[in-house]
Amino acid sequence: MSLIISFSMYFLSFAPLWLTILFIDVKSLIDGGENKYTEIISITVILACALFSLIALFVKFYVTDDEKYTYRIEEAKESKTITAEFLLSYILPLFAFDFTQWDEVVKFLIFFFVFGFLCIRHNYFSVNIILELMHYRMYECKLVNEDNNAVEKTVISRDTLTVRRGAEIEVKVLNNEFRLDLFDKK
Repeated sequence: MSLIISFSMYFLSFAPLWLTILFIDVKSLIDGGENKYTEIISITVILACALFSLIALFVKFYVTDDEKYTYRIEEAKESKTITAEFLLSYILPLFAFDFTQWDEVVKFLIFFFVFGFLCIRHNYFSVNIILELMHYRMYECKLVNEDNNAVEKTVISRDTLTVRRGAEIEVKVLNNEFRLDLFDKK
């Protein structure tokens, strides 16, 4: 997966936080907050990054015609990742940072980009509400390719893969860890 797609998935996984920050910043502007440029810059950057990320994912998921691979599903388990990282990702920043103060925004950005670098580097993505809204779910799968080689990958799919054991699926590669099931494109 390109750095652009990785960043887009990471950025959009924070959608609830971005919506909350937008609310805080808009409310601060309406209330006549003392740092209006901080809020204006924050709102502009969040909206620009969200739009860019949504377009990047749309193009990758629906437009590009990447090489497709066929696998047989040996095992599939839905990935349920709403745990401590959810709290760390969404709740901690709301208590630890004041998004109406420019120095607090800089501190948050350091936190966000260090955490993001680690997530992108290790192909780890937390709960992604945007993918949920698009009816995608993540599955930890043991897949077998045409040469009978087994691999374990995370498959993002709109289909319920847990009931498709033994079935063949056609996927495209997002990165070393993630595959996108093309079930709904057939």
